[in-house]
Amino acid sequence: MAAALGMGENTRAMLMTRALAEMSRFAVALGANPMTFLGLSGVGDLIVTCSSKLSRNYRVGYALGEGATLDEAIEALGQVAEGVNTVKLVCAKAREEGIYMPLAQGLHHVMFDGVPARDMARALMENEQSSDVEFMLSREAVSQAHQLAPDGDA
Repeated sequence: MAAALGMGENTRAMLMTRALAEMSRFAVALGANPMTFLGLSGVGDLIVTCSSKLSRNYRVGYALGEGATLDEAIEALGQVAEGVNTVKLVCAKAREEGIYMPLAQGLHHVMFDGVPARDMARALMENEQSSDVEFMLSREAVSQAHQLAPDGDA
């Protein structure tokens, strides 16, 4: 979606970094080892999914960023994009477990609630993110560190 919206490489890198943090936070909350996400199943897959025009998920996201509905994007693809069902399932589990996942929830709103991708991107960019590696510490510990730092940077 970010590519279709004309976002630059730095913005797209920031979104990928935050997506990695969300993926890791979700998995760690369910008992996974966070180091798993530093390999091919995390960083590697994320880079390809977010940057390769051969990726089915990339193509669906690009179509959504251009203003297509989810049904139109899937029809144009003509194949299964596993990310569509993954977003639905992950967001439901994150809500159930109380896991903070603003990017995943934003994707869910665009895909299933008809929120325009540009509006959601703007809302997400304005959302404060405490850390890109929050899964290493609890959200409370990150918040406390920011409050203790004299200049706001921990």
